Amino acid sequence: MRWPIRHQILLPFAAVVLLAVTALTIVAVTLAVRRSERQTLIQLQNTIDTLSQTNVNYTVPVLLKIRGFSGAHLVACDESGAVIASTLPEATQLPAGISTAPTRRDLSSLAALPTVALGDARYFVARLQPRGDREIRALYIFYPVERWSRVQWDAAVLPVMVGGPALALTSVVALWLAHRFSRRLGRLQAQVASIAAGDFLEIADDGRRDEIQELVISVNQMAAQLRGLRGSIADAERTRLLAQLAGGLAHQLRNGVAGARLALQLHQRRCPSVSADTSLDVALRQLSLTETQVRGLLSLGRAEIREATWCDVGELLAEIEPLLRPTCEHAGVVLSTRFPTVDSTGVVVEVEGLRAAILNLGLNAIEAAGRRGSVSMEARRDGLFVTIDVCDTGPGPPPDIADSLFDPFVTGKPEGVGLGLSLARRIAVEYGGSLAWLRESGRTIFRLTLPAVDPTGGEKRKAESGKREQLLKSEI
Repeated sequence: MRWPIRHQILLPFAAVVLLAVTALTIVAVTLAVRRSERQTLIQLQNTIDTLSQTNVNYTVPVLLKIRGFSGAHLVACDESGAVIASTLPEATQLPAGISTAPTRRDLSSLAALPTVALGDARYFVARLQPRGDREIRALYIFYPVERWSRVQWDAAVLPVMVGGPALALTSVVALWLAHRFSRRLGRLQAQVASIAAGDFLEIADDGRRDEIQELVISVNQMAAQLRGLRGSIADAERTRLLAQLAGGLAHQLRNGVAGARLALQLHQRRCPSVSADTSLDVALRQLSLTETQVRGLLSLGRAEIREATWCDVGELLAEIEPLLRPTCEHAGVVLSTRFPTVDSTGVVVEVEGLRAAILNLGLNAIEAAGRRGSVSMEARRDGLFVTIDVCDTGPGPPPDIADSLFDPFVTGKPEGVGLGLSLARRIAVEYGGSLAWLRESGRTIFRLTLPAVDPTGGEKRKAESGKREQLLKSEI
């Protein structure tokens, strides 16, 4: 059975407070009644002691004076029981059996006294044996039961007036606190249910700093992380599916491009062209460029796993430059390169993947520079790293995608897919490097860094890359 937390807070709290306030009220009422009874008994006892020890004539005026300070009626009787003097007009004759009541000298409680009814009222009765007046043989004290009840109520009304509102106020506060906490917990419960349903929304901060708010902050952080993980999982799944599709298409394209290139080379051998005609050479270079890009796509898309080997980045740039020249000439872009000394920029990496990454950066730079623009490619040794800079004079990436430029499927090209930079960055990170971009002196620079490896350290890095290769195979 479901027991709401509001009831779990309210009912025990209200029950404890109710018992506490009720107990305090009862104790206060009991003490007040006992105090009032004690005062009344003291007055009556003083009256009894005075009447028992004083020799006076008990006339009506004397009895009325005694009644004034004691609050009790007095009735004096002779030896036969006839009323001689009385402060009670209706006490002309005493009830039967009252004359046999025992004589009282000490009062411990009014409840111990007998009661009689005279007229419309009822009285506690105490019998005394007076001294002095020979005519008076018995003196009766009548204390009104109604007055005694009124004294008790007057003594109890103040604790009741204090305890009742205190109990009501405590109940209201307990109900308000329970409703307040249950409302906040209800909001948190709804948020957790939404997260479980796949809606990773966050709830607003209510400004309170307590355990519930700390729980809200933690749940909001969890929702934000789950929202990011869901996007990452979706992107990774799209990337994986696209890589599989691209791998299959790339295999077919590579076979077709290789066949076309071989056919052109065979035709060039059989039918030598005029020396001024370079169309076949341009076609062969374009086919080589396309084949290189296809091999890089296969490598980056993990359709093929190639062994990481040592290579010199300068030599790799020297191989890439002639592949980019025809594109630069066609686009009207000036291409400049700077190659370092041989063996100074060695790295251990998957060569085809790195070649595809640099080609992609170069083609992007040519497209971004536009006609009459310029592109430069440089490789250099910076301490423990080899740095490859691809610069262009274009305006740079659009501001709306500048922060997510390396995420999958993010591109500023109308017909772009948005995988080139993501795959290039992935191969850099996998081999301990990085890929970033910056604007400097009106130029856009894409900077790819990889750990530098001397030629003598190639075998050691080769063994390490073998372990990485096995890991990549297990991921596939």
